[in-house]
Amino acid sequence: MFQLAAVFSPGFEKVIPEALSDVLPDAYNINVSSGFLRFCTDKNPFRAINADFLNNSFLVLKEWNAKGNQKQAPAFEVMANKIRIPEQLLPEISKQHYKTFRLRFSAANVFTSVNKNIMANVERQISQQTSMKADRLGGDTEFWFLTRTDGYACFALRMTKKQSTEKYLEKGELRPEFVTLLAAFAKVKSLQAAEAKEKSQQTENASADRLTILDPFAGHGGIVKRLSQMFPKAEILSSEIEPDLAKKIKGCVCANATKLSYIKDNSVDCVITDPPWGFWQGDFRDDKKLRSLYDGMLLEMFRVTKTGAHLLVLTAAKEIFEEAFDHSNFSGDKKNQGNSIRNDVLVNGKKAAVYVWEKF
Repeated sequence: MFQLAAVFSPGFEKVIPEALSDVLPDAYNINVSSGFLRFCTDKNPFRAINADFLNNSFLVLKEWNAKGNQKQAPAFEVMANKIRIPEQLLPEISKQHYKTFRLRFSAANVFTSVNKNIMANVERQISQQTSMKADRLGGDTEFWFLTRTDGYACFALRMTKKQSTEKYLEKGELRPEFVTLLAAFAKVKSLQAAEAKEKSQQTENASADRLTILDPFAGHGGIVKRLSQMFPKAEILSSEIEPDLAKKIKGCVCANATKLSYIKDNSVDCVITDPPWGFWQGDFRDDKKLRSLYDGMLLEMFRVTKTGAHLLVLTAAKEIFEEAFDHSNFSGDKKNQGNSIRNDVLVNGKKAAVYVWEKF
């Protein structure tokens, strides 16, 4: 049995268990808290996690209860006093061919420094057990001491090898991990399953259209690019009002999200989009203009989507969106009353909300 832990974007706790079971069906003892996942697996830990919805993943080497000490140095002193990597894990760690390592100390989601003597003592213990050398400027891998506000604490080996994506993203572009969770919230996989079932029930002379997903506010293409990777057989439609941005996205149409004339009525199975929030986008900082944009956006969404379509909107302009939704055709349908689900999330440290609903 191996214990693992992982960090994900806070606010998506509801969809994490199902997302984990999709990539690791044998996971058990699953525990989900705010932005943090713990579970067990009997599979090789270095092959167990290949989950593109997680920001960081760890192999837990030792656990503590640090309640009341989460943000204080004494918690790390106790944890670092006697570090022993389980012997059954040493061969697996050795197979990774790590030659150097560095230590990270995270208290309540914030990196912190510790006494130099503690640092040197832990580095010496790890080097003796693994033959790796400490490298405080980098390292092939990282060992973390991690404490959380709920009192959970652990000493763990970071398994995530991917580089941070922030340096490759444009300002305002969503991380791929975040888009993956949006797709889980929108239940795109359930739509795909329904589509496959429909095709299997049709005659040889008839065929169902492939799943159609729309992002009418493509921006820098973060949602479009990730959805194209996740659902290569789906038809991904996108539009962007800025010509220079539209040109950079494959297949993107330069169009206003309130006038999607290139899309037929009742033709879209799913909408996943991140419209302007009104904080930075020029005229949309005016609440009336932002409300007008949301009114027009929802009107077009209603026109182009099929009955049973899933829709998801990410925004921090919660009050304005909710007012627009309440006055839209979606809310006018009695079956849709109470169907909309709001889930508060953090986007790069900013408070926002994911709204998900189904068209009846």
